Amino acid sequence: MAQLIGMSEEVKGKVFALTRDETIIGRRKEANLMIDTNSVSGRHCMIRKDGNKFFVRDLGSTNGTRLNGRDVNVDLRLRPKDLLQVGAVELIFDSDEPADEPGEDGLVNTTRIEIATGPTGKPASFESISPFGTRQKNNMAIWWAIIGVIGILALIAAIVLFFFVIHLK
Repeated sequence: MAQLIGMSEEVKGKVFALTRDETIIGRRKEANLMIDTNSVSGRHCMIRKDGNKFFVRDLGSTNGTRLNGRDVNVDLRLRPKDLLQVGAVELIFDSDEPADEPGEDGLVNTTRIEIATGPTGKPASFESISPFGTRQKNNMAIWWAIIGVIGILALIAAIVLFFFVIHLK
């Protein structure tokens, strides 16, 4: 069975079965596969089934359709594990068809997709993916102490200045 698996936030984890000979993807309610987001046109693209093969074609969409990063200007064949971008929405194509034929780039895609059934989390080894490292939370106490000392010194200076001005009169 052929299907599209949602990867972007709008469709994350959703599975769309491709059971029709022609599946229109778009934002309109008339689309067979409706994705209600601004980057998707009303009639964005079409997936056509030909035997056990599937092809994608852009339908003149505003934000374009891409297959594995390449613009779709003509019918392009979908192969298992291909990344289909409909506007800003990313979907993975999957089917029972073996991925043993080379794609448009001449390469055979051997990527495996595993669909998680429950909530996912970051691996324990991912402390921080920031190039700047994690924020040090223990530095806040030092900053509060510095601000407190500066505040007390400013208060003492104001009191001394006040008494100095009073004694000059």
